[in-house]
Amino acid sequence: MRLETAPSRPIFGCVGRRIRFFGLLVLAAAAWFPIAGEAGWVANVTGDRWFLPLAGLGGAVFVVGLLLGALDPALRWMSRGRCARCGAATERGQVYCLDHLKATVHEARDHTRETYHRGR
Repeated sequence: MRLETAPSRPIFGCVGRRIRFFGLLVLAAAAWFPIAGEAGWVANVTGDRWFLPLAGLGGAVFVVGLLLGALDPALRWMSRGRCARCGAATERGQVYCLDHLKATVHEARDHTRETYHRGR
């Protein structure tokens, strides 16, 4: 007997958070270059050359992370409420429709009884 599991949830929210964090790290690195150039840690030319590309990349990555974070609730809303076996509408938080839920409970009960009687 094989019990079916619920369809996997979209993971765009988790990925979006990580991408936003990476974008902020790149923006922090871009902000570090002018400061390091003024302090004399790197040449001013190097700081000026790297600031705009890193700031653009960090901003773009951050915006992509925001979009993925906004996409997660929308996809979760669209994918909820369907039976894993037949695709019929289900109650909130349920994996199976009422017919398949009843059948799954009976299958599990029968499987438990068979396993219990085999052990005696």
